[in-house]
Amino acid sequence: MRTLILLAVLSLIVSPAFAQKYISWEAENYDAINGEKFQTFETPSDQPGNAGEGVDDYTVAEASGGAFIGSANGAGNDGGDWVKYEFSVEADDWHFWGRVIAPSVADNSCYWALDTVDGDVTSTNDGPMNIWDFYEAGELRENYTTDWVWFRLNSRNGPFEGLELTQHGDDPVPVELSAGEHTLHIAHREDGTYIDQIFATTDIEFDPNETNPQTAVEPQNKLTTTWGALKSGF
Repeated sequence: MRTLILLAVLSLIVSPAFAQKYISWEAENYDAINGEKFQTFETPSDQPGNAGEGVDDYTVAEASGGAFIGSANGAGNDGGDWVKYEFSVEADDWHFWGRVIAPSVADNSCYWALDTVDGDVTSTNDGPMNIWDFYEAGELRENYTTDWVWFRLNSRNGPFEGLELTQHGDDPVPVELSAGEHTLHIAHREDGTYIDQIFATTDIEFDPNETNPQTAVEPQNKLTTTWGALKSGF
């Protein structure tokens, strides 16, 4: 029963046209939250810029599901606050993506951990924790924007070697997951960073910046259909 409820939240997506598998969920549909820095914002949402980084005040006009999470500039950095997502997959190599707004070098990262107990989730880049960077590499910083962009999961010194350039290169590194239930924690690092959706696929070639994942695959909307697709589609 617990698995069925989780699948309803995750809105599992399986495409009959492709052998690859996909899952996605709204960032605001977390399963647990710790602390007060993460907020849910409904669109349109006026956000303070970052004067120190030359970012003017701006409006987030749209978001998938009409909402997104993050902390507005001025909320402060780090703090150990987190959100947790629970999901279930078939054993495979999975490529995770996040739809993110990262307007400057001071508003462009969060921490993350997979399959870590709540008590071990901290705002540190050690142990099970990793930093997810968005345009952190110097040659990418010209791309800072207040628009939504899909970023492949990356880390500075965790399961992936190097910075985000490794993850966006010709041979991106997947996350190897066993069959069954897993968790993804996203922990607070920098205010002014916002997350709208999480998407994962076994298709190494798929880029949600080029093809909207909501239109690339056929969603199975009913709970019974979703559960059937999970068991037969993998």
